[in-house]
Amino acid sequence: MKYKSLSSLTLSLAIAVAGGFAPIPANAEPDPVFKPIIGEIRNKLPSNLVFRLPSRLPRPVTKEMSPKLTFDANSERAHLDLEDENCPPRFNKKGSRAYELVCRLFSVTSSTLTSTYYQRNQIKPGSRTTAVQLSRNLRGYHLQGQDWSKVSWIQDNIYFQIYSAVPADKLIEVARSMVTNSQVISGRSLYHVAQQPKPQLITWKQFVEEGGGREIRTDYDLPKEFRNGFVYFNYRRSSIDAYILKQVLSNYPSVKLGLEQIDSNLGERYVKSGKAIKFYWNLGNSGLKYLNDTEVSFTEKGTGCFRATCLTYPFMTNEQISRILRSGKAIPQKN
Repeated sequence: MKYKSLSSLTLSLAIAVAGGFAPIPANAEPDPVFKPIIGEIRNKLPSNLVFRLPSRLPRPVTKEMSPKLTFDANSERAHLDLEDENCPPRFNKKGSRAYELVCRLFSVTSSTLTSTYYQRNQIKPGSRTTAVQLSRNLRGYHLQGQDWSKVSWIQDNIYFQIYSAVPADKLIEVARSMVTNSQVISGRSLYHVAQQPKPQLITWKQFVEEGGGREIRTDYDLPKEFRNGFVYFNYRRSSIDAYILKQVLSNYPSVKLGLEQIDSNLGERYVKSGKAIKFYWNLGNSGLKYLNDTEVSFTEKGTGCFRATCLTYPFMTNEQISRILRSGKAIPQKN
């Protein structure tokens, strides 16, 4: 396979993809290009993760190339790269723009929602991000780069992200096929979507032990029933809410898919009944003016704010809320 220039390859990808995809059969098998790597995926994939592969790839990805498949996994993330074995050396520097557009043809990542990868790489609403409907009940996000695209979604409590330099509409088609038609690879077998694991909850203690998140890197001295309580994150454009439900409850709501893990009205009812506390982090520009505050302010009963962080729990005194907010300390980062 010969490349005259990076720009000519990008143009050829855009033209060649016009033919689109072949029809995708129901319960489709992964694209044949992935067949040599499926056994390795099964062997390396941890039991807490699943992996999805598309049933068809855009023709420019597989046309006239010698596929090179690389898969790696740890306890919280799995990643597959599809590269061209014959990629010219001048383009083959990983991390470079040339490599991403010429050599790296397609990639898939799956991760737990508590992973460092998810916290640092999740695609959120923004100027280059568009919400896309991937199925009747599942929405994802498309991120447009310079001549490349990414699509991400959360399905059955697993975060998925795919990448390619093909046009955006074609990559979105791939994502839709993965959501609705692909089979799922587990660490032990290849099984159909209907057998996927149920969503798993995570405690605040576990969240901290995993290194926190990209925006949330502060731990607090919480009462034991909340430190060991399950946490639900609702992500906004410039803020994050966290509802931490007490450890002693008889049952807990399932984690919702997407950026809102619990219905906000339901979360507020838990707080008002004394079964949950609520943290609020202001990540926008409006929060900057509070960063040098030295006092905790109380806007209403049971809600205190210190700098850009607020805590709500109507059954605590102002002194108790103030003590928790002032106890903030950096979460140790995992290597």
